Amino acid sequence: MKPRFPEDARLSGRGDRFRGGLIVASNREPYCHRKTPEGLRWEIPVGGVVSALDTVLRVTGGTWVAWGSGSGDMEQTDAGGRLLVPPENPAYTLRRIWLSASAEENYYHGFCNLVLWPLFHGETDRVVYLPSFWEEYEKTNRAFAEAILEECAWNSTIWIHDYHLCRVPRMIRAADQERIIAHFWHIPWPERERYDCAPHGEEILAGLLGNDLLGFQTPLYARNFMDCAAARLGAVIDDDAMTVAWDGRTTQIRTFPISTDFECFNALANSASTAARIRRIRKQHHLPRRVGLAVDRLDYTKGILQRLQALELFFQRNPEFHRRFSFIQVAVMTRSGKPYLRYRQEVEDQIAEINKKFGKADWRPIIYFGSKLERQDLVSWYRMADVAVITPLHDGMNLVAKEYVASRGDGKGVLILGRQAGAAEELTESILVDPTDIEMFATAIHRALTLSSGEKKKRMMQLRGQVQGNTIYSWVGNILDELSLLPVMKQGGKHALTHEDEIAGRLAGRDLFFCLDFDGTLAPIVEQPELAAMPDDISLLLSVLQEHHPVAVISGRRLDDIRHRVGLPGLVYAGNHGMETDNGVADVGGRAALDAFLPAARQALECLPGIEIEDKGLTVSIHFRKIAPVLLEHFFDLFQEIARKFMGKIVVNKGRKVFEILPQGAPDKGSAVRQLLKEVGKGRLPVYMGDDTNDEEAFRAVREDGITVAVGGSTEAEFYLRNQGEVGKFLALLIRVSLPDGKQRHAKDEGA
Repeated sequence: MKPRFPEDARLSGRGDRFRGGLIVASNREPYCHRKTPEGLRWEIPVGGVVSALDTVLRVTGGTWVAWGSGSGDMEQTDAGGRLLVPPENPAYTLRRIWLSASAEENYYHGFCNLVLWPLFHGETDRVVYLPSFWEEYEKTNRAFAEAILEECAWNSTIWIHDYHLCRVPRMIRAADQERIIAHFWHIPWPERERYDCAPHGEEILAGLLGNDLLGFQTPLYARNFMDCAAARLGAVIDDDAMTVAWDGRTTQIRTFPISTDFECFNALANSASTAARIRRIRKQHHLPRRVGLAVDRLDYTKGILQRLQALELFFQRNPEFHRRFSFIQVAVMTRSGKPYLRYRQEVEDQIAEINKKFGKADWRPIIYFGSKLERQDLVSWYRMADVAVITPLHDGMNLVAKEYVASRGDGKGVLILGRQAGAAEELTESILVDPTDIEMFATAIHRALTLSSGEKKKRMMQLRGQVQGNTIYSWVGNILDELSLLPVMKQGGKHALTHEDEIAGRLAGRDLFFCLDFDGTLAPIVEQPELAAMPDDISLLLSVLQEHHPVAVISGRRLDDIRHRVGLPGLVYAGNHGMETDNGVADVGGRAALDAFLPAARQALECLPGIEIEDKGLTVSIHFRKIAPVLLEHFFDLFQEIARKFMGKIVVNKGRKVFEILPQGAPDKGSAVRQLLKEVGKGRLPVYMGDDTNDEEAFRAVREDGITVAVGGSTEAEFYLRNQGEVGKFLALLIRVSLPDGKQRHAKDEGA
């Protein structure tokens, strides 16, 4: 189902910050081609992570490097293994890596699935190791590293995923010390004692410490990694800063709990088509009134056998639920090695035994599906199930639990969740169980089925609030914020919200002058600039701040537009980057150059879908926020060709997906700030806050004598905020540290 909101709106313009492009690398590819009797067909692998990363690259452009595992993949790429995707609307490049039969056997089925997977899921007795596994793992990681470097520009950001590519970061780092590299670890990281069993444990840690940023699902996994790095490598750990220093480098360790697309599942679950499917499914499978559900990959880490044991005990103890309750077990086999074939047989044998023991001619206690369900059918089962039982023995997160919650807008479902799932740290209103304690597990199933409707609704509403507040797009956005800040942090940038004491000390006893950008600073970036609006809390904070200090808003928008959008009398306004002020319009004699430039730009560029040319009188803006990423290079070439013809007559400034065209000699934001300091802020300490390259001249104009804050980070600013969502918190901080105590209390009363 198509998301209800534009992807880049949900990512809040964060993709604009990757000037050199974003390179994603994973073992799994986002699109594959299969040979079928009907011919070649392309498929989209199911999974929230793949969907989210695909959305990111549709917005940012860039390249996804992955194993081309489809039977028809080679037939659809160029000689370099590249193709444009998605097929229906190309937005980025997929670079496929080809694995030999030996690599597939030893790298993937061997080291990844027989060593790393059981090791990191606490199943050390299942670890099988051969020297050839590591040889091919190292060789395949080398092939990925070389392909990534081939796809990179000098300033690209690289984002690697999961346990298949542990060695890649250090290999890339050896080739380029300054490269920005990040890694997200999707599965658990074990405690130090269990990790001591890892073959090549030091090499794995060393590979991952080639990253600038290493993300985990939960604080426990992050802590375990840091403990292992200290014990096995002698790395220096900073618990407060969450960093690991080793071999002359520092890696930031962060927690990013992954989630699902709440709006998508919620809307689909509430649709008429889902209601119709539920009626059809109930009739087709002769279901009783009460239904339970589990959806898993068929894997020994998912606790399926323990769950079946608990269900057997439940049916034995509670005969009143015979014929009144059936449990649906969906277990899709995605790996074909001997451990998985053997496990499938055990699961199927146990289900057959339970059905033989308790079943009747018209009722099966356990209904088993071994094939993948389409999303619409899956959501129908979610919406139908009175209880979902998600009880892995170990799991990095488990998105099925969150999908179930997102699908239960009716408030009637109950979630039983294993304590060892990463989701258990967030979904605390579920019924938490130890999957290996079969007695208590069976009791939990009975409790879930007998909860009062009020208790069910209370629990589910709290669970839904948690999932809705942290969606897959929140996860992506938080990581993109960290990625875009890495260059700034490498050069000593400081997070403004964690340096309150320093800022307070510098502001103490000083008369202040605040200069603030609008788009991306006071107002969130939106897909359509004409819809930009300042949040109410920002407006309230500005009104409190202006009671005690002069406040100026400087924008690339027209003066009348910015004055209207802010809507606060008494502020100082400057439009068109300072060319328009309350004192009049700067006379730079440049309209003739713009009159010549505009027809040429329209003739060359307006044929490209997604390009908008805005004549603002004194300046011209060329917006390319809506253009497909795959067309960006062509657009840049056309634009540069036009701009060269007017060299010496115009100045071009690049902002967030916009080119600002100014006449030669027009003031920039830096000169506008200096002029305002003379007119309004003389003798005052300036504080400037902005968000893109158009603000960098202003940062340079202020930073020696004042305080500079870049939303999203800039090497030209002393402090940074992670995103526009932190602007209100920073304005509140300014009020706290700059107002006398009595006035601070007044500000709090006003809502600041």
